Amino acid sequence: MSTINHAVVARRLTTERLTPYLAASADDLPRAFALYDWNTEVSGAFYEDIGRLEVVFRNTLDAALVSHGCRKGWATVWFRRRQLFPGKHSLRALEDIEVARRRATSRRRPEVHGKVIAELGFGFWRYLCAAQYLTSLWIPALAAAFPGHPTPDDARSVRRDVEDRAQRLHFLRNRVAHQEPVHQRDLRHDHDSLVELAGWICRDTQAWIVGTSRCRAVLERR
Repeated sequence: MSTINHAVVARRLTTERLTPYLAASADDLPRAFALYDWNTEVSGAFYEDIGRLEVVFRNTLDAALVSHGCRKGWATVWFRRRQLFPGKHSLRALEDIEVARRRATSRRRPEVHGKVIAELGFGFWRYLCAAQYLTSLWIPALAAAFPGHPTPDDARSVRRDVEDRAQRLHFLRNRVAHQEPVHQRDLRHDHDSLVELAGWICRDTQAWIVGTSRCRAVLERR
């Protein structure tokens, strides 16, 4: 059975990258590598769960806005209504929408609603939870998309709590996607936030995510 020369691999990874793991392992290189490997494993488990939630989350917000538009008799779909995104603070959202529409219609393809929605990243949906959209989006439409929230009739509380969970998970997703250290985070709290947010949307979705998740098992193996 071959023996790994951790010092050689450490040079490949760079000291800078290994520093957080060495600091958490009393500068013991084999232990640092064990933590590095566990960080990779737990990151993968979270990426799976966040990926499941992200699709459900964006579809939930989209469906609520489509229904709201139908009730209001909007002539255009919500993401083409610039008046929903007023002020300089919404410029990024408008840019994201334009990029998504271009990608969805590349190679002269017709614009399909679902393809545009799929092109909007988690960051777009997370920022749609910001306080600036309370009056325009959350009170008339989005708060009702989370019937499992403890106070579903209080749009302000729903928006605030959804933003808190979405912000936490968006940050974690970005860390995971770039293979950054997450071992120092309160990952159990992160997972509780994910499960809680899923439950506010739909109990069956929550059960699906929990039932397929590897996170708890990996966390126990640290």
